Amino acid sequence: MCMYAEKERGKVVIYVTTLGVVRETYERCLRLRKILWTLLVRFDERDVFMSRDTQIQLLDRLHVKTVNVPHVFLEGQYLGRPASTTPCDTCGGFRLLPCTVCRGSKKSVHRNNFTLEFVALKCSACDESGLVPCDDC
Repeated sequence: MCMYAEKERGKVVIYVTTLGVVRETYERCLRLRKILWTLLVRFDERDVFMSRDTQIQLLDRLHVKTVNVPHVFLEGQYLGRPASTTPCDTCGGFRLLPCTVCRGSKKSVHRNNFTLEFVALKCSACDESGLVPCDDC
């Protein structure tokens, strides 16, 4: 571990992948990059997809046989792996769903009891976008 501390003094090193086949892993890596860019943190990015040596280096640093990315190191010290959040099965992580009353049209159709005609009214069950909060989130 001391070897990496000397080489990476004053550096943030992240191990990520650019392979987009496994979408959840790729999106976690992308989110980590965006967070560091937003915070104006300068970092060295090491892509485990592009280099077998990088894969071996990460396995050696973590002392494991298999590994998921991303991982963050600060001055050679392991900070950890960002927590993976699994999106809701119902809404896919968007936290909103189309209204079950108006099906997202924002109009609720009611029968006028006096004339037997249908009248379209603004739906009172959803917001102005025709969406309701997900009950499972």
